[in-house]
Amino acid sequence: MADTHLLLLSRWLTPVPQFLAPLTEPGCRIGYVPTASSIYPDHAWLDLERDTLRQQGFEVTDLDPELTGSAVFAQELAGVDAVFVAGGNTFHLLGALRLAGADRTLVDAVRAGLPYIGVSAGAAVVGPDIAPLSLLDDPAEAAPLTSTAGLGLIDTTVIPHAEGTVGGRGPIAATRQRFGAEHRLHFLTDAEAIVVAGGDLRVIPG
Repeated sequence: MADTHLLLLSRWLTPVPQFLAPLTEPGCRIGYVPTASSIYPDHAWLDLERDTLRQQGFEVTDLDPELTGSAVFAQELAGVDAVFVAGGNTFHLLGALRLAGADRTLVDAVRAGLPYIGVSAGAAVVGPDIAPLSLLDDPAEAAPLTSTAGLGLIDTTVIPHAEGTVGGRGPIAATRQRFGAEHRLHFLTDAEAIVVAGGDLRVIPG
């Protein structure tokens, strides 16, 4: 089995080129998954991310299992060099992936060596359980979700925007108090990123 390679971000995409450089060819094709934000009317930050990736020299193509279903998503995922899972509502993202039957497809591809880049919700969903995100994202906005078990690609639940840039510091402090004893949490600021290679997790500037 190939080593897993993940880049988990809270906000900024500055580390993306350095992360992908040893894993892909220059100008590689990134599959962009906007699913987490489909429930929101404002997608300006998604356009900004796509533009940023293109300015970094990458080809960007949208992959949305919520619209295409699992078979098409699997086919499209096989045609990209890396996958980028954007932010939004973590509960909706996980629910939509499960409803489409795309969660296992995504996990299997990443475990087989497909580089994974996740921002905010895209970073939170890869952990063991997204329940600690319930004070930051509204579970009621989600696609049908019977379990909060995450994708399980890492053994830590990432809490993005840990300095309170989204929603203020109150929910961050409450998350630490309510979930810190029972869940392994990593509070990730917008100025940081997590790189996972195989079983090694390290924090770098974001």
